[in-house]
Amino acid sequence: MHKRRRFFFPKTRAADWVRRGMRVPFILASLACSLAWADGAELPQKKSAGRKLGLSIQVQGGGWGRGRKESIETVLQAVADTLMARFPPGQFRAPIVVTHTDGPPVALYGRGSGGEYRIRLHARDDNWHLYAYEFAHELCHVLSNYDAQPATQRDNQWFEEALCETASLFTLRHLAQRWEAQPPGPEWVGEAARLRGFFELLIGEGHRLLPAEAPLAAWLRDNEASLRRDPYLRQKNEVLANLLLPLFEHDPENWQALAYLNLDPVDARSSLRAYLSRWYASTPPAHRALVAGVLGLLALDDVVPSAHPPGPLQASAD
Repeated sequence: MHKRRRFFFPKTRAADWVRRGMRVPFILASLACSLAWADGAELPQKKSAGRKLGLSIQVQGGGWGRGRKESIETVLQAVADTLMARFPPGQFRAPIVVTHTDGPPVALYGRGSGGEYRIRLHARDDNWHLYAYEFAHELCHVLSNYDAQPATQRDNQWFEEALCETASLFTLRHLAQRWEAQPPGPEWVGEAARLRGFFELLIGEGHRLLPAEAPLAAWLRDNEASLRRDPYLRQKNEVLANLLLPLFEHDPENWQALAYLNLDPVDARSSLRAYLSRWYASTPPAHRALVAGVLGLLALDDVVPSAHPPGPLQASAD
């Protein structure tokens, strides 16, 4: 069975990943503990956008600690709603089965016996910010057709890893905004502060910042070869993740463009320019501006027709 490794997978970084994930629970636990459900009233519920799309998320197995499966499914559905709210109906017909792992999170290659996608998460107990962060990344792999490409020799996988880290950042910020006004139930009252705190912690990490006087095009020339060899170089691909975020913040409908990534078998070994050019060509016109923005950000926009100039990030990357 083939696994799709997360960028956290090297064993030497496993402890670092756990330490990173546990920072906020220790720092912000008092926020959750100090807030109580005031009057016991039921919060109004909206139908999940993921369920409208036919998406079924099933949490199975043990290892979740104090986390109840029903509560975990509520959070994972909220993540799906955040990324998929504007996807066309019927996008997903296969369920996503989520189980716990003591290792790093992973979206497994190969469907289950019922055709289901299989995702494993490391989060446990009531660390809802970690469930959201991890599941957004793995769901992004599913949305971007990760299993349409071979499990090995994927030279451009590093870009997909950066894109999925962007999905995690986007989800943390937008869930915080939504839950501040309308948490999905009593146990999530006050959780917006923890989501926002985790987002701010991640976005501000020093290794994510482009070095001063280092245009992204120069950074790409210096780092692309090593990323093509090892797509899980977290401290490198998270630089691009931070820079991609404003493109999706500018128009959240752009997440639909993920459905048109990795569709050509030759993408596994092509140059980054060819890989992103095919993504642009495969994407419907309504969402090509997003891909044009990515190409502009990476100084590869010479392949974009003049009708779609580079996106708003080019200036900030220079």
